[in-house]
Amino acid sequence: MHWADVAASKIKDNAVISTAISPSGEIHVGNMREVLTGELVYRALKSAGKSAKFYYEADDMDPLRKVPAGIDQSFSKYIGTPLFKTPAPDGKHKSWSDQFIEPFIETMKLVGANPVFLRTHELYEQGLFNESIKVAMEKRELIASILSEVSGKQIEGEYYPFNVECESCGRIDKTVIESYEWPVAKYRCENCGNTGRRDIRNGNGKLPWRVEWPAKWLVLGVTVEPFGKDHASAGGSYDTGKRIAKEVFGIDPPFPIVYEWIHLRGMGAMHSSKGILVRAIDMVRMVPPEVLRFLIARNNPERHIEMDTGRGLISLVNEYDIYERIYFGKEQPNDTERLEDLKRIYELSQVNGIPESMPVQVSFSHIINLVQLKKDINEIMASLKRSGYDLSGDLSHLMRRINAAKFWLENFAPDEFKIKILEVPPSMDINENQKNFLSYLKQRLNTDLTPDEVNKIIHESCKETVGDQKSCFNLLYQIFLGKDSGPRLGFLFTSLDRNFIIERLNHYLK
Repeated sequence: MHWADVAASKIKDNAVISTAISPSGEIHVGNMREVLTGELVYRALKSAGKSAKFYYEADDMDPLRKVPAGIDQSFSKYIGTPLFKTPAPDGKHKSWSDQFIEPFIETMKLVGANPVFLRTHELYEQGLFNESIKVAMEKRELIASILSEVSGKQIEGEYYPFNVECESCGRIDKTVIESYEWPVAKYRCENCGNTGRRDIRNGNGKLPWRVEWPAKWLVLGVTVEPFGKDHASAGGSYDTGKRIAKEVFGIDPPFPIVYEWIHLRGMGAMHSSKGILVRAIDMVRMVPPEVLRFLIARNNPERHIEMDTGRGLISLVNEYDIYERIYFGKEQPNDTERLEDLKRIYELSQVNGIPESMPVQVSFSHIINLVQLKKDINEIMASLKRSGYDLSGDLSHLMRRINAAKFWLENFAPDEFKIKILEVPPSMDINENQKNFLSYLKQRLNTDLTPDEVNKIIHESCKETVGDQKSCFNLLYQIFLGKDSGPRLGFLFTSLDRNFIIERLNHYLK
């Protein structure tokens, strides 16, 4: 049984799923794991006939804590200001939070995730947190005791679980409450020295994270929440949240779904402030959205994911293709006992329902070659027809792959995947065995061959002449690309005009 279905089987009816993010920087593929984990469980609940709601919150009341890599450090003057009140670095959006959340909203739509989107500052301003704030302030000694006991960090002195927004400098992270009588707090700001009295209702400040999280469970009625392993560590925010939920707010904590990080190969876990990331919106531009869903659906949440935007990306699309062929009965899995699990992964990977029949499936590698070697879509389609592809059905999936390949080549592809055919045959010393290989190959390169058939012919031609497969392939790469390696020759040759190939080989057979 798929992990999302297992989770759904443990969750009661009328579930309320909540996921959230602090939009303090670029929202990356790692962040997509949270929202898609929630969305997959939401789909599993609906499949099981259970009622469910799905919320996604932008925690834009959070203060700006650090200026991420790649952004002008002059913005450090806004550190401590709520994100929804901080100017946008690009100067185009309404606020810092809007700049980073808007592409993420677009990404969610593209991958078929449609939660009810909320901005936390609006919940505060609408007064939805007011009762929680009052209860928290009344039970502040109990909260302080729980935080000290569970986290191991002793809270000393008078504790007030609220961060007032300074009316002078606008910071929300440097104010200290000196006295309080509902609903007014007397405070001083350690940043600018301002003192004042402020009504703490309706968005004039916020609860600290470890109190705000269980308060949000109360406000939204949350019963299920995916969250990262950092929150699930011993003494972490979920441990304190459980106690505060029960003992302060009188509710049960939500069913937890803990997920591991997504790592960028060779760089570690994705982290926006460090610039170690692939933006979520870029991911669904360089592969079709169903492939991103597949990346999350095929891995249990407790397993970390290693992501590679080079060769690993092509392998990911190839693996998705295998699952698609298995789903439509075009291929059998190595482990037949996993058939239903593999089919379920494919089902959950789909953006808007399962296709009625298997889409036209052209390998991503072949498409990568075609978009570089053909001048327009008409030439690409003509080449595919010559290679034997049936293009009579729905081509929307194919078009998405073509557009994705173009974006990947322009923005992420390593040089090894970029093709530049030499316009002039390079000067090379060709021995008799090599000439025999080229002659044998030329005679067998008929029209309308598939990539696999071309590769087979190259192997057989080499076996009959030179014998060393590696040297044969190196020779062809040098003749056409001027280097020792490149894309699969079967895909390369079926992407090029046959007359051009023959003419280039003849140059060395004169």
